[in-house]
Amino acid sequence: MALDRRSFLTFVAGGAVGTLFTPVIWKSIDDTAIWTQNWSWIPRLEHGPKAYAATTCKLCPAGCGLNIRTAGDRPVVAEGRTDHPLSQGGICPLGAAAVQMLYSPARIKGPMKKQADGTHQLVSWEEAEALLLEKLNEAKGQGGNVACISGDENSTMNEVLSGLLAQMDSNRFFLMPGESLTASKAFGSWLKQGVLGYDLENADLVMAFGADLLDSWGTAVRNKKAFGAAHPIGEQATTEYVYVGPMQNTTGAVADKWVSVAPGLEGVLALGIAYHLLQSGMIVPEALDFSSYRSFVLSRYTPEYVSKVTGLSSEQVAELAVKLRRANRPVVVPGSAISQGNGVFSLAAVMSLNFLLHPVNSPGGIFVLPDLPTVVSEAMEPSIIRGNDLVSFVQKITAGKTDRPSVFLVYEANPVHGLPQAEAMSKVFDDTFLASFSTFYDETAARADLILPTPYFLERWDDVQTPHGAGFVSYSVTRPVIKPLFDVKPAGDVVLGVAEKLGLDLGFSSFEKVLEAKTAALAEMDGFLTDKVQPWQVRTGASPAPAAGNQWRNISRGAVWTTAVTPFVPAVLLAARELSQAAPPDVDDWAYPVRLASITSRAHGSRHIAIPPFCLPLLGEEELQGKTFYVRMNSTTARNYGLKANDRVKLVGPGGECVARVRIFEGVGLNVVAAPLGFGHTAWDEFSRGKGDNIYNVLTVRTEPGSDLSVWADSRVRIAKAY
Repeated sequence: MALDRRSFLTFVAGGAVGTLFTPVIWKSIDDTAIWTQNWSWIPRLEHGPKAYAATTCKLCPAGCGLNIRTAGDRPVVAEGRTDHPLSQGGICPLGAAAVQMLYSPARIKGPMKKQADGTHQLVSWEEAEALLLEKLNEAKGQGGNVACISGDENSTMNEVLSGLLAQMDSNRFFLMPGESLTASKAFGSWLKQGVLGYDLENADLVMAFGADLLDSWGTAVRNKKAFGAAHPIGEQATTEYVYVGPMQNTTGAVADKWVSVAPGLEGVLALGIAYHLLQSGMIVPEALDFSSYRSFVLSRYTPEYVSKVTGLSSEQVAELAVKLRRANRPVVVPGSAISQGNGVFSLAAVMSLNFLLHPVNSPGGIFVLPDLPTVVSEAMEPSIIRGNDLVSFVQKITAGKTDRPSVFLVYEANPVHGLPQAEAMSKVFDDTFLASFSTFYDETAARADLILPTPYFLERWDDVQTPHGAGFVSYSVTRPVIKPLFDVKPAGDVVLGVAEKLGLDLGFSSFEKVLEAKTAALAEMDGFLTDKVQPWQVRTGASPAPAAGNQWRNISRGAVWTTAVTPFVPAVLLAARELSQAAPPDVDDWAYPVRLASITSRAHGSRHIAIPPFCLPLLGEEELQGKTFYVRMNSTTARNYGLKANDRVKLVGPGGECVARVRIFEGVGLNVVAAPLGFGHTAWDEFSRGKGDNIYNVLTVRTEPGSDLSVWADSRVRIAKAY
């Protein structure tokens, strides 16, 4: 007899119920569960007391505070610290992955030496340090024959490394590219006593030019907290946010207003706004070059000219000027969406708006944040380090215009993957000895002659000093919450030990002692701990209690130190000369007609960290399918080039090319293609490797006239359908 649908479902249901009441199935499941627990690779539950360890994150430059929850002295999860001014309880995707990355398959298990066939073999620390000593001894006293690249712009480790180089008669110490380099080139002649900070917490209007405040720029978690506090759910916003940039990235998507401007033209718009502010009578009496600045802006950046170049109407530009003029405490934030490669023209033009609107060190505006004292003998001054242009140095070497160092030291950086025109730039390491101090087996470590593995930040002492983009000075420490899992050594201890054998005296026997001296030196400044009062509250009248007691004891246990003291600024410079010399050309580049808007996100990793496995589920199908990643353009741009959604497209720059698929997104400006960084890794692990292409290869490096700075935030490409 045939079964109808209803009879079939009844039969199946009855069978299922019968099975559930049969003891055989439960016995089988129980036996299977017991059997699988004997597999050697199954993780074992840690038993023991539960605790929290307060520390600071080192996975990106933002320096957020983390609480590491432990069970049986083993880290199990990372959470944001409510008492840390740079996180205030928040956490980014990288911070959330902090514990998982401790156990990453890409961790380097011990020191390694490159073999003749290009592979790496584990060696003892004695052999590794002896080889490093040999190479440094050969280069000692040969005037710049040793160079160093650091990927950690906030650590006192830079004092140890630059002190080593200085005593070896070399000044070739570089940070990986960042916004601090551009700021130094623009204002270094007068801003030698610190860096510029942005008081978002006290502003009533925040206008960001290029800087993706709420995802990847500066102190991103702290920026989000300021935005959230100003936009309470169900209530009127207390601070208006305006984003000026080429696409609706995270900041552009949630800002109160998005203004579409192509990469490289942010400065033109800024001076167009300045035109209206100057016409309304605004002046900067403390600016030494105000007269030159005023004449330059009023003669060139007329409403007609700015409208022609940016595509915005004169009314739109005037409206932005009115917003700034009517605000009580406006702050304008210059930058690029990828926090690097920006030009002096763009940064100085945008920053000049702050000087027009109110004096330096005013609540809700910009502040000069003093550098912390240096403690390592002969270490380079922070202002000098910030002004060293790595990309320009590499270009001169590859072009044969300067001598190639015989030894390169690379600390927690990945220049082989993360420099513009990466394939061409990596040739700088040809015919030289490359030593990599790295936690992970990245592309630079894979290229290195010697790998000296550093402990993960949860396994070592380290520190974070005032990240770029912060609105206040801060100092906090990273402390070990677990013993090292592998045969690794703190880079500071290795360098100090080798320096002693070279006959050099850096003044310390261990890096932990360096950090103790750093905290002791903070007593020179009038500081306080942020346990009860936050620095932005002090600017509006709150009174903090001076830091007292044992500074090292407090800070090493998680306390955050800050100061409300700001240097006296008798005069400022509007960089009028640099602006007139570095102005972008008026003509389009017909060889590479499409503007490239590089984008980045903490979900894609950071400058030296590839996409963590924890973050892979955050990548949607519109970002990655299989091994192919997506670039974004609006429908008009796609139609102009004969493209449609999901088509394969080739992006070609002067130094390289890549292939991707097209995503149609109307939140991208006309004749702009937005492409993400963080993909195209060839090293690391199976989770990060082989996904998409490396956009760094496509970026266009040019030398900005006037500043001689290497610039690539305004890169251009050709695009065509790929078959």
